[in-house]
Amino acid sequence: MLYKFRIFIPFICLLLIGCSISPNDLKHAEQLMKTAPDSALYILQHIQPLESLSDADRALYGILYFEALDKNNQTLEPDSTINFSVNYFQNTNQEIELATAYYYKARLYKKAQKFDKATLLYLKALDIFEDSEEYYFLGKIYSDMGDICNFQKDYKESLAKYQLSLQYFRKANDSTETSYKFIDIGRVYRFSKDYKKAVHYYKDAITQSRDSFVLGTAFQEMGINYFKAQLFDSAELYLRKSLFYPYIGTSFAIRCSFLGEVYFTTNKFDSAHYYATKALKYPSTFFNQRDSYRILANTEYMRGDFNKMGKYMTKYQDCTDSVRKIEIQTKSTVLENIHETNGAFVKSKHFSFVLAGLILIVLSLSLFILFKLRNRNKNKEKQLKKVEKRLLNKQVLLKESLMLKIEETKLLKLSPNKRSTLIERDFIIREVYTACLNLNDWNLFEKLVNQTFNKLFFVLTSTYSDINRKELTLCALLLLNVPTTDMTIILDCQQGSLYKLKHRLTQKLKLTSTKDLDQLLLQLSSEN
Repeated sequence: MLYKFRIFIPFICLLLIGCSISPNDLKHAEQLMKTAPDSALYILQHIQPLESLSDADRALYGILYFEALDKNNQTLEPDSTINFSVNYFQNTNQEIELATAYYYKARLYKKAQKFDKATLLYLKALDIFEDSEEYYFLGKIYSDMGDICNFQKDYKESLAKYQLSLQYFRKANDSTETSYKFIDIGRVYRFSKDYKKAVHYYKDAITQSRDSFVLGTAFQEMGINYFKAQLFDSAELYLRKSLFYPYIGTSFAIRCSFLGEVYFTTNKFDSAHYYATKALKYPSTFFNQRDSYRILANTEYMRGDFNKMGKYMTKYQDCTDSVRKIEIQTKSTVLENIHETNGAFVKSKHFSFVLAGLILIVLSLSLFILFKLRNRNKNKEKQLKKVEKRLLNKQVLLKESLMLKIEETKLLKLSPNKRSTLIERDFIIREVYTACLNLNDWNLFEKLVNQTFNKLFFVLTSTYSDINRKELTLCALLLLNVPTTDMTIILDCQQGSLYKLKHRLTQKLKLTSTKDLDQLLLQLSSEN
């Protein structure tokens, strides 16, 4: 029996040693993070099991592990690791560590393109970091929020965020991140079609940094900028040059995708096909994938391979749907305003309790204080109404996205068929609307209209029991501003019959004129 016990003694010692060195490994990984993040990640990945760590060390492990993953451009997972850190630092009131955990959890959501959730966490981190000297984290937070505003086409706000980020990175003496901010600011000017100013910032980045990643990104953005300015020779030169530099994240896919765009625009279809295919082999966003599939569909059409064209068109449509889901997320600026309003409300509530105590002590001041509070609450109500109005704009975005999808699909279908007959054109028009609106499946069509126009079909059928599906379809087409000629094709009727259908619908809804019909539909689609 004693002999059997002795066999297990070395294993017990090894287990105890493993548990005892884990905190030292954490310290070692933390020291290596700035100079050798790959080595830090290796150490952290070999600290097992995590349950052997104390709660404090496990919480520190979470933010160090996510920092190491982020600096090595790897997927931030599992979320349970960073969630443990957030919960621990919340309970122990360790504010700087909590803000750091918020930041990395926000990075997780940003990389997953869940921009609304990411923004709320960035704002929580900012509340803590704002008055600190954590200049690097402040720079990164404002940079990431600038990226989100860029995705959401809020270029004015994006530029303001990038400029704040630039200031903080300069305070942190981080030349590499400073150079990246020049590139980001140049990108905003490119989105705003100020191509000359964009080039100015890209050149600033090139002259101020020798980092190969920065140079590759700068050449990439210069190539895209020249493409947008329709200077295709320069675009090809800089994009091809960027391929020889290392990249981070989705950058290589972006370079290949835009090089494919250049070649397709200049009628070099084989090269366009090659680089669009290559772009899809590297990490990319739905935006890059959509553009690559569009190029592939068009090149296959030029080659006459309609089977492959159809497959790429299906994938293009899938990516377009995914992009639409990203674009209809609540805007970062709206969430920021809500966050500021909530913060002001919490502060005012705390202040009210203080005033209540003062009122009991100094009765002579009570009327004056109540008057001030009343006026301030009115101002808060006005602010909240403004925020509510901005939230309502989300409904408008749904409608605009659907209309844009129809127009893009129509353009894509009709452009190669300019010489088609009227019958062929009518067939294409009907096919476009059927695909975009799910007209062949009433349940899907009804769900799409209800989501886009504030439960329009549900309200109409609940209020007017004798309204039929054809009349409901007409209501949706009117709200989408579909041209009359397209309506006659979709509803399979002549213009005279369309007018009668609209007049009959007006009578069913107990309205006096067709103008009243348009007004009623707009009202029902926008009411809360």
